[in-house]
Amino acid sequence: MKQKWIGFSAILVGMSASALMQTLVATSMPVIVRDLGGMNLYSWVFGGYMLASTITIPLFARLADIFGRRILYIVGLSIFLTGSALIGTASSMDLLVGYRILQGIGAGAVAPAALASIGDLFGDDERGKMFGIIGAVQVLANLIGPPLGGWITDTYSWRWGFYLVLPIGILAALLALVGLQNKSQFTNWKDLRLDWQGASIIGLGLCLGLVGFQIIGAGNILYGTITCAIGAVLLLLASQWEQKHSDPVIPIPLLQVPSMWKPVVGTLLLGLATNGAIAYFPLYLQKIFSQTATATGFALLPMLLMAGIASGIGGSLANRYPRQTQSAAWMLVTLGFTLLAIFHVENILIMAALIGAGLGLLLPIYLHSAQQTGGEAHLATASGLIQMARNMGGAMGIPLLGAWLAMGENLPAFVSIFVSLVFIGVLGFSMGLISPRYSENNI
Repeated sequence: MKQKWIGFSAILVGMSASALMQTLVATSMPVIVRDLGGMNLYSWVFGGYMLASTITIPLFARLADIFGRRILYIVGLSIFLTGSALIGTASSMDLLVGYRILQGIGAGAVAPAALASIGDLFGDDERGKMFGIIGAVQVLANLIGPPLGGWITDTYSWRWGFYLVLPIGILAALLALVGLQNKSQFTNWKDLRLDWQGASIIGLGLCLGLVGFQIIGAGNILYGTITCAIGAVLLLLASQWEQKHSDPVIPIPLLQVPSMWKPVVGTLLLGLATNGAIAYFPLYLQKIFSQTATATGFALLPMLLMAGIASGIGGSLANRYPRQTQSAAWMLVTLGFTLLAIFHVENILIMAALIGAGLGLLLPIYLHSAQQTGGEAHLATASGLIQMARNMGGAMGIPLLGAWLAMGENLPAFVSIFVSLVFIGVLGFSMGLISPRYSENNI
């Protein structure tokens, strides 16, 4: 019993370190650009990390199923912390972006190993609650990050913000050594037939897709669409390849089960709505109502706080009322964005709180459903698919929604963004109505 809670603490500490890092980077970036230059690479500080962490998830998730979650979690943390230490020494923006990509590779291993470990440590009736606690702690880390990062940057140096994560990550690794299980399917190297070709094709397809959406968001619709189309063709080829391979990175029959692909699609919509709100709420308040950056930052607090509270509630409801909770959650999201689209108000507290509550309820439910469907053999793979979908939704949503701003940073453009997010909410609500309870999959 004691070992189980040590393992859970390892997951909480490690994932909190990752969440802290993201908000520390955002707070420190203006000072980093002042010191290092390279404003043209600003977006790649975030995009490079997101790209690396997304395209590596399928491979690392499969490796976690084969070699065990503890090994992959510690390896991922080691890569992540190495990137953090190197960022603190960066002498140019090019190096900083490269080190952020290294960080992202580490995060691509940490996320599926951590989420799958919940399945190792807790039974079906407890998992949803644990996912809710993780979501709440990550929201807390996101709330602490901006003021902490600002204080460290102003008082000491932006470099110390990256060094701060090192002892936290080392503590997580030590706890993982003691508390995490290492259920392994590995027997010997001779029998290992990992699908490296499939992993490479999947990674390249995801990479081109994400880059294509960034190009579309930058205004070059033709080249962006072509890039996305090439990525889609590669992913189609990868799915055909995976069905023929004896040990695929992503078992396609698993992804065809309704209780797997519906949570994956739902999580993609969740990532799109979450990142869309975080990215465009502050911009809406600054451009339309001329609020300060500090004021717009505080405007996000109701959404983040409600997301944290609702995540804990959603975890408790994940096993008992999954379909009803999904539908109610998407109704809250849809209502919040609808009110924003209709009433062009400066005080968005109520809307932000409704949206945050809805978004917070969803992730524990989607994770629980995917893990139940994946079963013991594909626990990390199922968790990785959910995390990958969340990243993909966030990476796709910001540039696609930003395309409305091509008509000008005015009220009609922001109303169009909010209406688009209403449509996303309706799609999610519809899927919640028809989502089945999980079916155990023994692929």
